[in-house]
Amino acid sequence: MAKVRRLAACVLLLLCGVGGCVERGAEHRIRANALFKLGDYPGALAECQAGLSLKPKDASLWILSGKAAFELGDWSAARSAYEQAVAAGQNRNDVFLGDAYLGLALVATRVRDWEAARRNFLHLIEQNPHDGWSHANLAKVDLELGNVEEAVEHAEASARTHGNDEQILFALGKVYLAAHRSNEAKKTFEHICEIIPTSASCPYGLALVALQENDAEQALAKLREAIACKMPHPDKLADDPALAALRDRPEFVALVSAAASTR
Repeated sequence: MAKVRRLAACVLLLLCGVGGCVERGAEHRIRANALFKLGDYPGALAECQAGLSLKPKDASLWILSGKAAFELGDWSAARSAYEQAVAAGQNRNDVFLGDAYLGLALVATRVRDWEAARRNFLHLIEQNPHDGWSHANLAKVDLELGNVEEAVEHAEASARTHGNDEQILFALGKVYLAAHRSNEAKKTFEHICEIIPTSASCPYGLALVALQENDAEQALAKLREAIACKMPHPDKLADDPALAALRDRPEFVALVSAAASTR
């Protein structure tokens, strides 16, 4: 810890030249940033609080305070800090509030407040309509809220900007499945295979398509492919709610058992 604080102090000293040091509020922000990057979240939070005692409407310090509290798992403190950042930076052209809205959205997902998450992801999209990741996250939130058609719209918008990203494509395929558009889901998962031939998400997604089409044998075959492609946590397949229809089949039980034994 002493080493971390010495490194942060060195950052500050580099900013002190012939003309003197930066103003005191900025000093705390610089130290807080350095400590945050070094993983000293309590130290970063303390520096933010010291800086805010001097500049209580510093949106950047509130945002950094929210990030530090988030890393410490204090959702309430993180949400409060991000809300303070929004209040301080509202209607100011010199303040970027994207990080505050993202922070509020992430806190909301942690506490499963899907309406709040949706509201804040929408703020991000208002700032940048082509923000593919916010569209992708909003699609997941809309699924949680049962807004399937809205989820499709946002997942497709995300794919238009990040059409070759595995996570984006997999999310789009899952949304198509939720909308019972299995043919489009199948094409989406197959596209993952085209761009990443070794991907486990492609055969796993196709297994889900097969289940929606009541083809358990094809689903099992695709799950075997996914395991062969080193899918993460294959031993947890039995707990996967998407595979509930297979749980009583001996072939599935044997498949999960074999996967667990190879970990």
